[in-house]
Amino acid sequence: MNYKGALIVGILLEILLAGAAAAFYFLYYVHTPAYSMNSLQKAVVSHNTEEFQKYVDLDAVLNKGANDLSKLIDADSPDKQMILDGSLVEKTKEDILYFVANEKWPKEENVSQVTAFQDKIGLRTMSMRKIEYVSKDPVIEADEGGEAAEGSESKAPETATVAVRIFEPNYGDSFVLKFKMRQTDDETWQIYDIINYAEFVDALVKQNDRDMKRYVDKVRTNLKNTEDKFAELKKKIPEINKDWIIEAEKIMKESCEGLDELKVPVGGKHLESLLAERKSIFYEMMDDYYTSLNHQEKVEDYKKHAEEQAKEDAAKAARGEKVKKRRAPNFEAQATKINGEVSASNKRWEENKAEIAKIIGPSEEVRARGVRAMRNNDDAAVRAANYPGADAEVGMDFSPVRAENLPEVSAIK
Repeated sequence: MNYKGALIVGILLEILLAGAAAAFYFLYYVHTPAYSMNSLQKAVVSHNTEEFQKYVDLDAVLNKGANDLSKLIDADSPDKQMILDGSLVEKTKEDILYFVANEKWPKEENVSQVTAFQDKIGLRTMSMRKIEYVSKDPVIEADEGGEAAEGSESKAPETATVAVRIFEPNYGDSFVLKFKMRQTDDETWQIYDIINYAEFVDALVKQNDRDMKRYVDKVRTNLKNTEDKFAELKKKIPEINKDWIIEAEKIMKESCEGLDELKVPVGGKHLESLLAERKSIFYEMMDDYYTSLNHQEKVEDYKKHAEEQAKEDAAKAARGEKVKKRRAPNFEAQATKINGEVSASNKRWEENKAEIAKIIGPSEEVRARGVRAMRNNDDAAVRAANYPGADAEVGMDFSPVRAENLPEVSAIK
């Protein structure tokens, strides 16, 4: 064969090989689990949520995962209810699609119970290292009666296993998650389950629970000590005045500084946000008390001035001079407004305290060391020691704004 003939044969072989490769690609490779996994990765990179859901059955994966979680979480855990009522699945699906579309998790002003639990199970913190393997599962043949019979054999849906090595910082090591894929009607492959998810989450949750327990114990100790100091302050200064506010703010500052020094575990983000809210509410409440005390001083100053003015007017009248009528300020309206602000801040403090108690439990030891009546579950006494500003004698309706309730002794001499 001459050179020209060899060249023509070579070109023909290249064309045939290229055609064979194209045929292999379109007729076989595009219908493999590996191709679907590759397409899934491209969908994530291109932020295509519709394409992503073509290769991941989120409802199936999340519902199966929630079922696994329900067996791991204690029945009395606040996380149990959101698993059972479907709110965890619904919110997690929204967050995953948001992540695919934006390459970041949605940002919330406050850490919710759902997002805190998502962190606890590693959803937001795990990262993929590599795909270990993609393998079709053996095809299982069976007939409708469960026994092989000639001419009545049927194939079960084809499935595949994808092993993905992930890393979760708090787990402290990498872990191979095994995803299950199934072939759909259009011959693409779709993830529908994570067969060893429960094993991974069980180990991670136990580690996070250990960290959380240490954190909760330290927070509880801090809050108990703070409640003790508020109880002592009440004995020292029974009425709310500016001296009381100054001392109360010192106590809260010390408490907050101690809490800020604590290392917050992955599962403690929600509690951390509640403690930050506690600090904000407290200082708003102190501002409301300052306003109420300043209002009372204003009322007292007006009364003194009014008495002096009344004497002057009486003297003028005695001399036959004309006395100008004066309009008294509407102190009652101002008091009502301030009273509403005080009540609102006290209510927010109580609600925040209740939310924190759901996580760390009640402070029984501190209550026993507070007012003696607490031993008999005296609600008014509990409020007096645990809520700054509440008064054991008058209960939750106590208002320091009204003239009859305001302290007689002011810090301003």
